[in-house]
Parts: sequence; C-alpha cells; structure tokens
Amino acid sequence: FLTHLIPTSIADAMAQNEILQIVVFAVFFAVALGAMPERSKPIMSLIDDLAHIMLKVTGYVMLFAPIAVWAAIMATVSKNGLGVLWKLIVFMRGFYLSLLILWGILVAVGFIVIGPRYSHLLRLIREPLMIAFSTASSEAAYPKTLEGLNKFGASSRISAFVLPLGYSFNLDGTMMYCT
Repeated sequence: FLTHLIPTSIADAMAQNEILQIVVFAVFFAVALGAMPERSKPIMSLIDDLAHIMLKVTGYVMLFAPIAVWAAIMATVSKNGLGVLWKLIVFMRGFYLSLLILWGILVAVGFIVIGPRYSHLLRLIREPLMIAFSTASSEAAYPKTLEGLNKFGASSRISAFVLPLGYSFNLDGTMMYCT
C-alpha cells in the first residue's frame, strides 16, 4: 500500500486514474510551491487559469448530460425490455431513501456544530446540491459550491483546498451506491 502511494510519474498516475497517487503528487507539488512564493506566482496564475477553463468545460459538458442519460436509458430499455425500469425504480428508491437518512444525520450534525447560521449555509449551497443530485456528480456542482462557501464567509484559500480534498476522500454517494 505504501509503495503504491508514490507515483512512478504523474503522467502515468493520471493515465491509470490512480486518484491517491495524484493527490499525493498534488500535496508535494503544493508544498514545493508554498516554499517558493515569489517564483511560484506565474505557475499559480497558470494553474488558476487552467482550473477556471476546466470548470467552464465541465459546465459545457453538463449541458449535454440530460441527453446522455436519456440515450443510456433508451439503449437499456431497447436491449432488456421495459421490465428493467421496474428493477431500476426499486433500486433507486432504496438508494435515495438511504441518502435521505444520511443527509438527515449530516444536517442534524451541521446544526449542532455550526448553529443557526447553518440554515443560511444550506440556502447558499441549495443550487449546487440540486446540480449534484440531478447529475449524480458532485464535481459538476464544484464551482457553485465554492461560490456559496465564499458567500458564507469561508476563506477562498481554505475552500479551494478543502473541497477537492473532500471530493477525493469523502465519497458518500458512491459508498451508498455500492452498498
């Protein structure tokens, strides 16, 4: 496990979709950038520009998501018949019930930890939650989530660090789906 954490190269880790190796590389890269603040300014500017471009590309891709979902459903129904939809409905009912229970627990803990301001935070991230729910992808909601956290008063430096880290390690929806 420990030897698997260290990537042979960042290009190989990205090509093989080794998320943990990419995160380890990113941490080392960020520490190195932080150690040279003056020399890293052009690279940080480039990375920031690339991040904004990739978020715009993600927005464009998400415009076509409903068509892709419809096409996938139609292909499945044409191959397996209409009965497959009932199995999907039963599965999704259990999945969404489990997510509802999980979110109920998370909201309760949020009110305990943050207090009354938590309802304001929930209003600010309502749109990203709907995007994540409707696309089944929290990555699609990242830009709006970041914007909502900044409006809430969270430091943009902290949000920009914590959100991607949370996306890498805190995969609640995926775990609920697998269970």
